[in-house]
Amino acid sequence: MKKEEKKILEDQINRWASEMTTLAEKIATAKGAPCALLLITPQGDYENVAPELIAEDALRVVNQGWPEGFDVEILNRSK
Repeated sequence: MKKEEKKILEDQINRWASEMTTLAEKIATAKGAPCALLLITPQGDYENVAPELIAEDALRVVNQGWPEGFDVEILNRSK
């Protein structure tokens, strides 16, 4: 990828991330509770891995499942 193309893509990603921040604020307001909207980008051997598994690995959810007291939603679940 050329340097100019990479810059254009990085700028677009930054705009999308900004939009996601605004959406997170709207969701928190609508739910009446704070929330954390995460974007997890794995490094290494995660090619073709389902988003659910990426989230579980990143948050170190092993065999116990998601922690109690949190409503966890994976918005881009595998199909």
